[in-house]
Amino acid sequence: MDECKFNLAASFVRFSSVGNLDERSLTSISRHMDHRKLQNQHFTALKEKYQVEHNQSAEPDIFLYFILRKAELGIQITEIEFQWLIENRFTKTAGIIDLQQYKTEELQRLEAELLRLRVRYCIPEDAELTIANPISSLLWKVESGGVISASELELLNHDALVDTKKVIQEVLQFSQLKVTYKAAKYLDRLPEEPLFSILKKLDVREQLTDAEADWLLAHDFYETLDIYWQQENERKAEREFSVLKAKYQVEAHPDTSISSPLYTILKKLDAEEALVNRECKWLSKQNLNTLVTLAQHHKDKILFASLKSKYQATQCESSEPTNPLFLILKRLEALNSETSMRNWDSQVIAGDIQWLSDQGLAGTAQILIQTHFRMLKTKYRIFGALAIEPFYEIMLRLERGERLDPKQVVQLIEEGRLSRTGNIAIAHYRLEAIFYEKEYRRTGNRWNLASASSNWRKAGKPEKALQVTETLNWDKVKELDLKAALLVTRGAAFRDLEQLDEAEQCATKAMEYQPESHQPFTLMGALSYDRGNYTQGDDWFEMAVERGATDTDNEIEKIVRMTKQKEKRREVVEYLLNKDPDRYKWAKVYLKPESL
Repeated sequence: MDECKFNLAASFVRFSSVGNLDERSLTSISRHMDHRKLQNQHFTALKEKYQVEHNQSAEPDIFLYFILRKAELGIQITEIEFQWLIENRFTKTAGIIDLQQYKTEELQRLEAELLRLRVRYCIPEDAELTIANPISSLLWKVESGGVISASELELLNHDALVDTKKVIQEVLQFSQLKVTYKAAKYLDRLPEEPLFSILKKLDVREQLTDAEADWLLAHDFYETLDIYWQQENERKAEREFSVLKAKYQVEAHPDTSISSPLYTILKKLDAEEALVNRECKWLSKQNLNTLVTLAQHHKDKILFASLKSKYQATQCESSEPTNPLFLILKRLEALNSETSMRNWDSQVIAGDIQWLSDQGLAGTAQILIQTHFRMLKTKYRIFGALAIEPFYEIMLRLERGERLDPKQVVQLIEEGRLSRTGNIAIAHYRLEAIFYEKEYRRTGNRWNLASASSNWRKAGKPEKALQVTETLNWDKVKELDLKAALLVTRGAAFRDLEQLDEAEQCATKAMEYQPESHQPFTLMGALSYDRGNYTQGDDWFEMAVERGATDTDNEIEKIVRMTKQKEKRREVVEYLLNKDPDRYKWAKVYLKPESL
């Protein structure tokens, strides 16, 4: 290029030096100047189009210009030329030219790809198929994994394209199966073997061969294999469900799916596991009553085993709930529940204890004794420590309605081991009262009426104490001491009912019949204290002592204890302490706030 510029300049000088230029020469020079201008404009346009950035020369670079002209004409750029562009930092230009030349070959490539798709999708050789044909678009869409609509498949409803449609349908099926069964990493879209046949088997839940399962493992299709093993487990469960339905004779039940509650229930029953309440309710709703009965049997067996372990009865080898031990252990378990403490017949429990002892289950019998003893303590309102002997036997006798030994009761009361107003003592007095009433009816001995009345009073039943003697024909009672005793006990019963006037009348009559007996005088002393006449009461008590009474202080203490009105109690206590602080020091306890 520089050489051309030099020659042109030299010619211009030469012509100028001559001084006389003809018209032809001037025209030639002018045309040469226009060509050069156009060449520069052309080069500038090419540089702009191909983004030549760092070439600042206004004059065309001969080699660069040559390359750009070739590119513009669509002539293939050589490797030497591409290398020159890179070396001279025309990288962007090289890229544009490379892309442009790639585009010129696009049609050829499309035709080559279409040819490959024709073979891949079984397009017959004699079928005309251009790139512009909709079927070509369909092939490329299938190849890209696109979703094909039914209307698009209609394009293939041509006799010559039957095989093509079949292949495409299999490709679409293959793609869907790969997604469903976690085999999408297999990129080839054509349904090649053995994966396609494996996935089709999985889709219809058909069992694979060992070779097919090994193929999945060898090709790292672990998720697909997991799905297969899950299907295998489900098939195994379905076979088990069928066997269980036959075993328990419920084949007629319509449920066949392993998701049915029946399958879980049958498995539990077969393993002799207990059913939960909702499962039993489900069986009842399904009218599967034989299974309900069987479920209860299994539940009882489980409970029986648990109770034997809990209550030291494992020596018993039987596991059947029909064994008498099961019922006994259930009663024992119920006895340990506070809500059931008072609901069992002690005679039944005593029979259970005897049965356990006879069967050599001494440990269980002892547990039942301790539990029963605790229950009886609760029933008789005994709190705190209490020796099992002799009180367990005492309470058993009371439960059986048997009389206690009165001497033993008195001794226990005197020893402070038994409260005279406690439930054991009250139950004892009640039994004594009933006994003496029966004895009176049997023998006609009226002294039994006095004993019955006295015991009814001690049992806290003054009304019954009065009823015993209510219809008595006093004229037929000849013994004065008996009349006095009956009147005293009636008077005491009236006093218990706070009918003091009637009580005084009985005491007065008793004095007339037996003036030397201390009992009516003791009753009069108590009545005086009830009325607040303490000095008068002391006089009566003194006369009772003169006649042999030894328990007047106990009677006074009982009066204080049984007084319900706080002010009246304080009054009598203060009177006693002022009278004799040493003799009545026990009364101080009744001045405490909790006693008042």
